[in-house]
Amino acid sequence: MNNTSQNIKTMVIQIVIGAGIFYFLLHPFTMVLYWFEFSDKPFSFSKFQEIFNEQFLKSFSFNMRGMGGLLTLFGTVLGLFSSLFWIQIKNKNNLIGTQQRLLQRDIIQLVKNGENERIEFKSSIRYDYNKKITNRELEKVIAKTIVGFMNAKGGKLLIGVDDEGNVLGLEKDFLTLKHKNKDGYEREVFRIISTQLGREASFSNHVSFYVLDDKDICVIDIEPSNEPVYVSNETTTTFYVRTGNATYPLTVKETVDYLKTQKA
Repeated sequence: MNNTSQNIKTMVIQIVIGAGIFYFLLHPFTMVLYWFEFSDKPFSFSKFQEIFNEQFLKSFSFNMRGMGGLLTLFGTVLGLFSSLFWIQIKNKNNLIGTQQRLLQRDIIQLVKNGENERIEFKSSIRYDYNKKITNRELEKVIAKTIVGFMNAKGGKLLIGVDDEGNVLGLEKDFLTLKHKNKDGYEREVFRIISTQLGREASFSNHVSFYVLDDKDICVIDIEPSNEPVYVSNETTTTFYVRTGNATYPLTVKETVDYLKTQKA
C-alpha cells in the first residue's frame, strides 16, 4: 500500500470514528442533558441512566434527524481535522526516520574512510584501554582535538572508535560516569569543553549518538570559530590547530603567524 492510499485510509477511518462518536454517543447524551435542563428535575446518576435508556432510541428517530445530522457533521469535520493532524505527525516522523537512516549511513561511511583533516577517532573520553583504568588525562586529549578543529575548518570527532576504525562503543566510558547513560555522557562532554575551552565554546559543538555494530558511539560536530580558541589549565594556555589528520600545538609566534594567514 503506497503512502497516498494509507493517508486516504487514515482519513476515512478517522472520519467514520468521529461521525460515529458524535452520532451514537454524543447525540443521546445531548438529548438527556436537554431533558434535565427543561424538566427542572434534580440530577442524579440513577436518574441519568433511566433517562438515557428512554432517550437513546428516540434520539435516532426521524424527528431527531436535524440534531443527529448536525452532530454527525461536526463529528465528520472533527474526524477530518484529526486525520490531517495525524497524517502530518506521521509524515514528520517518517521524515525524521529517513534523515536518521541517512545520517547513520553517513557515519558508517565516515568510519570506513578513516581519519582525515575533518574527521578524528577517539576510543574514549575517560577509560584508558591500555591501562584498563579510568584516566582523567584523556579529557585533555579530547579538549585539544576539539579546539584544533575549532581553530581550523571544523570537523567531526567520533568517540568510541579507535585509530584503526574499530568500533569499541561507549560502555567502558559509561561505567566511569556518575550518570551511566547518554545524557550523562553528553553532560560530561560539555563539562570538558566549558572547563578547558570556555563556556562560549560549547555553543560551537553539537553532540549526537549513533549505533554501529550494536554499540553506541558519540559524534561531536565541531564548528569552526571566528575567534582563536585556547585550551586552558591552571598554569598554561595553548593554541592548537588541526593540520592533516593530526592536531598540533603552536608556539606564540606560530599562533600569531597562523592567525594572520586566516585573516588574509
